[in-house]
Amino acid sequence: MFKDITGTATFNLLAKGLDVSSRRHRVISNNIANVNTPRFKRQIITFEEEMAKVFDGKVELVGKRLDDRHIPIEQVNYMDVKPTTITDRAHVMRNDKNNVDIDVEMSDLAKNTMTYQVHSARLAAMFADLNDVISRGGRV
Repeated sequence: MFKDITGTATFNLLAKGLDVSSRRHRVISNNIANVNTPRFKRQIITFEEEMAKVFDGKVELVGKRLDDRHIPIEQVNYMDVKPTTITDRAHVMRNDKNNVDIDVEMSDLAKNTMTYQVHSARLAAMFADLNDVISRGGRV
C-alpha cells in the first residue's frame, strides 16, 4: 500500500521538485552572499527546461538499437533528469567583474520559495490522505 502511494509519478515528481528547489535555494543564497565579492560569477540551476523536453518527447539524442542488449537512447525517463548548475560567465554588470544583481536574486529566491511551498503542501496532502486511510482502517 505504501509503495502504491510513494511509487506514483506524482509523488516522484513532487519529491524531485523539492530536491531541485532545495538545491536552487542553496545556489541563490550563495549568489546573494557573494554580491560584493569581486570577480564572483553567479550560478543558476537549470532543470525545468530539460524536464519539459522529456515530457514533450523532444529528446535531442536519438539512437537506433540493433540488439536488445544495447542501451536505449531515445527512451529517457523523467526520473533520469537531473538539475544542472551553470556558472554565468557571459554577463558582467559591474567594474569589479561581479555579475550578481541583488534584485534578480531576491526575485528568484521568492519564486523558488513559493515553488517549494507548493510542492511540500501537495506532498503533505498526500501523506495526510494516507494517514487518514491508516487511522480509519476502512471505517466511514
